[in-house]
Amino acid sequence: MRRAFEKGDYREVVALGRHATRTGAADARVHYYYGLALIAVGRDHEGLPELDAAVAADSGLAADAAVFLWGMAATTSMGDAARRWQRALELEPAINAGGRGFAVADAYFDERRYAEAATWYQKAAKARPDTAACEQAYARLAECYTELGQPELARQAMETLVARYPRGRIARGVSSSLDDIAYDEARKAFEAGEYERAVETAQDLADRAPNRLLQQKARFLLGSAYEALGDRTRAYAEYREIVRTDRGESGRLVEEARARMAALEEAGVR
Repeated sequence: MRRAFEKGDYREVVALGRHATRTGAADARVHYYYGLALIAVGRDHEGLPELDAAVAADSGLAADAAVFLWGMAATTSMGDAARRWQRALELEPAINAGGRGFAVADAYFDERRYAEAATWYQKAAKARPDTAACEQAYARLAECYTELGQPELARQAMETLVARYPRGRIARGVSSSLDDIAYDEARKAFEAGEYERAVETAQDLADRAPNRLLQQKARFLLGSAYEALGDRTRAYAEYREIVRTDRGESGRLVEEARARMAALEEAGVR
């Protein structure tokens, strides 16, 4: 098998390996050459388990198997190449993945292995910070952290994306998501009785959000928080700003603002 493998006669290796495994004569090296030959002829779904068996029996084969897999990735489609790179790195983590780390991360992401995907998106972005692939990498990194129940890390990834690619197609959608997250945080702070924190977050959102309806919602939350803090004059000013800047897109909110203004006026606030 070794001689046939070194000659590149992979089909002969496959035939010999099939015979050896059927007769029960297979040892680590048989599984090793059989697995590599199967991969070389494009039968990864059969070859990778053979490599696993070889490495389980002899861990010293892992590094050479990884090198072969890494080299063979260039002979197949991008999706299969990514899976070969992925398995090579699992066998030999010391391989320098470079820009291929993005494809490896995507392979983990597609398998919903979000922790591994997050690790590789971070590594790839660090290794190749100036490539266009970083924009999608940060977006998917945010998705990974969301799936892993780590919202703060998800937000950090989104903020990095928006800061680095402010004019990118993906960044525009992420920026909107960040605004929604900020509003939700302000609302939760208000509901928890943390009125000063609610004011800080809502004020920033009201000042910069490009979405007018979201600005109005932030201002109404500001007014409510100021009322809770006992600052009725500033609360009135926020409600009045909602009415003043209305363009018809936030009818119910405007009516609520008018109602709050009327109640404050009855209390002597103008």
